[in-house]
Amino acid sequence: MIKYLLVGASALMLAACSSYNLPDSPKLDSKKQWVVMPFNNYSGSAFASEQAEEITTSVFKEEDVNIKIYEVTDLNLLDIVLDPSIKSKAAKAWLVGQKADYIVTASVAEWKYKSGLDAEPSVGITLKITDAKTNTLLWQGTGAGNGWGRENLAQTGMEVISEMVEELDLH
Repeated sequence: MIKYLLVGASALMLAACSSYNLPDSPKLDSKKQWVVMPFNNYSGSAFASEQAEEITTSVFKEEDVNIKIYEVTDLNLLDIVLDPSIKSKAAKAWLVGQKADYIVTASVAEWKYKSGLDAEPSVGITLKITDAKTNTLLWQGTGAGNGWGRENLAQTGMEVISEMVEELDLH
């Protein structure tokens, strides 16, 4: 009996550390061309969107999705920091030359270490999948999670994003 109580208590503790709103996914073809475009950073943490973009691309690749990230290499880093729309405009220009079927975008609401003794990592993100040809939103999900004190922020981000991608109906 105690064993079951401990397992139940552990499950509740883990569930309290994350929250998801993940609607049912339409069937999405993993063999078609997927493209990750610049994410919006509303977190207040510099370069949170870039970190989330890279992690998202890796998570999709782990699921055998034919995905690539936008290529914008000739931009000045200071210009991007001062005006994030520069990167977005350059990525949209790059997208015109691609044969994308699905576009992955996101909004990063939180990407930081909480203050305090434990400095827990905290991540909040909304992922969107859009049909590239019709510009129709196919799926949108939101996830948030906290790691334990002194854990890695990138690991927490990967766990949240992985949980979201696993809910997609990929075939």
